Amino acid sequence: MDFLVWLYIINLTLLLLHEIESAYWKEWEILKLPGGITGFIIIHFPLIILLLYGLIKLHDRTMTGYYFSLITGISGVVPFLVHNVWFKVNGKFQMLISQWIIYLNLLTGISLAFVSLIAIFGK
Repeated sequence: MDFLVWLYIINLTLLLLHEIESAYWKEWEILKLPGGITGFIIIHFPLIILLLYGLIKLHDRTMTGYYFSLITGISGVVPFLVHNVWFKVNGKFQMLISQWIIYLNLLTGISLAFVSLIAIFGK
């Protein structure tokens, strides 16, 4: 597998780790999302399927895969923006492991988006 696929896998893993922690902190309350834990899980079901589908398309080196890669990279930046810029919530997501996940996701997200753009415009 090539570098872009591995970067996608790492970024996606960090996103999923963050979402696991988001369930612990009841992020639906922080972001005022309806439906509680049930709504939170229902929202994530199709998102996870789409992200895994994107990985398959990326592995197949399709343009769709490169676009999924770009979107997934941008998604890696979102936890940083939400928890370190817009919603600094009293101790939530401030543990060392939380910050490692958020900052590594930021790093891999930016890298993935950048390499994806190169792949898209290099075609």
